Amino acid sequence: MTTAVQAQSEYRNLPLAQLQESPRNPRRRFDERALEELTASIRAQGVLQPLLVRPLEKNKYEVVIGARRFRAAQRAERTEVPVRIRELTNAQCVEIQLVENIQREGVHPMEEASAFYALLHTDGLNYDINTLAAKAGKSPAFVAQRLKLVDLTPSIADAFLADQIAVGHALEIAKLPQEQQQKAFDAAFRAVWSNSKESRVLVPLRDFIAWIEQNILLSLDHVPFDKNDATLVPEAGSCTECPKRTGFNTLLFGEGVHDACSDAGCYQNKLSKFVERQIAEKPKLVQISTNHVSRNDGPVIPRSRYVALHLAKNGKSKPPLSPYQKPCKHMAEAIVVDGAERGHTVKVCAEPSCAVHFADRHTSNPAQVAREREQRRREIEKRKLEITVRHRILAEVLKKVDAPLGRADLVLVANAMLNKMEPLRRDAVAKRHKMVDGNGNEVTFAQVQKGLQRLLRQLDESGLSKLMVEIVLLGSAESGPSDEGDVLAVAAKRHGVDAVKMRTAVEAEFAAKRKRAEDKGKQPASKNTAKAA
Repeated sequence: MTTAVQAQSEYRNLPLAQLQESPRNPRRRFDERALEELTASIRAQGVLQPLLVRPLEKNKYEVVIGARRFRAAQRAERTEVPVRIRELTNAQCVEIQLVENIQREGVHPMEEASAFYALLHTDGLNYDINTLAAKAGKSPAFVAQRLKLVDLTPSIADAFLADQIAVGHALEIAKLPQEQQQKAFDAAFRAVWSNSKESRVLVPLRDFIAWIEQNILLSLDHVPFDKNDATLVPEAGSCTECPKRTGFNTLLFGEGVHDACSDAGCYQNKLSKFVERQIAEKPKLVQISTNHVSRNDGPVIPRSRYVALHLAKNGKSKPPLSPYQKPCKHMAEAIVVDGAERGHTVKVCAEPSCAVHFADRHTSNPAQVAREREQRRREIEKRKLEITVRHRILAEVLKKVDAPLGRADLVLVANAMLNKMEPLRRDAVAKRHKMVDGNGNEVTFAQVQKGLQRLLRQLDESGLSKLMVEIVLLGSAESGPSDEGDVLAVAAKRHGVDAVKMRTAVEAEFAAKRKRAEDKGKQPASKNTAKAA
């Protein structure tokens, strides 16, 4: 597709003060290091490639192409830059910016998606997926998948732009309704422990897709309603023509995928409407639930009050039938109104007096029931007695405990606290006190246990008291504040520790270490460092 642009074109230098960035620029990320390199180049050699601008009003121009050069020139404190002035309509300006953005190297998929979307929805431009694919030199499937990224919720789109998730994960999330996206985003990470710290890592794409298929996508292979029925939920139409069905939208979901629905709300709504329609058309249809206890006094029969029948097929030779395979005079057709089999119809027996299907549910021998109740009563009474005795013993022990605690009691408490700690934090305590050597993979449980017992023997009353405080605060030190508050910050304030001063010192140490690493890895700069945006 070609764009008709007016012939007026002029090359000249313009003051930076007369230029302004375009609000339509689809570019949202500017690499800070690359921008600094370009700034250094412009300081040395100036802007080598003119910016494309269009006039707005007297002595005011909009930067159509060249936002990086414009920003770098500002940083380099240039007073003017070379430009090419062209008369462009809004639509022409948008098209030039978007096409240039799509074709530049290193474009982020989210920016690419925004550019495709804008080209499709800008008045005056007549693009469709096929013409977009031809313009970008990509396949229609590629363009369709990029366009789907626009459906990400804002918070997930920002996380994607910040490279917290990969394009494959972002696309799988974008295929889902927005109310399901945060759940999928959270499942895209798993917690790992390294150096006694918990962090999140992105799960492999294959595993992530499998999780979505198992937890969000809903199979359409055995739905009770007709997938071609567009009247069941008129506003949704038929499943066969729905773009949210994986088997229909092959540009987005690919060929040969499992036929499933990605919109749980629509899926459940169709099941509800189908159940309502079946009950209205068949008033004698028994309504059954998969819950064993009834939630109300309505017509729905809970699982504990019916037997689902699987009638045996006719045959000449077959083993003896179980009760569930036999019909009875009380047998009726029923529809499942909740659970995984919702909407499906089955044969059931819901008559408690049925000798075929409820023979094993008849009332037990009254004498046997009485004996079982008496046995349970004795067991409960015995348990209550034991608990009462132990509480009385505890009360007497506390009367005799010295305050402050003696060393034996301190060892008792500290040992109990250590035994309740998570294994990795027990390792951390042992390492902090130099009771074990080596990293986490080299140290065994037995070595840690032996080291901690040696530590308890070595510490005096003061050391044991500090150890218990350490155990309580270690979790807060490694994982940060909890829902109950920042325990470590409270303890620091109570003991007069200047947390702000300590943070400043640590930040300075990290900055110095980072600078040393950068200086060590820095290579001599090339003489020809000039770049064009």
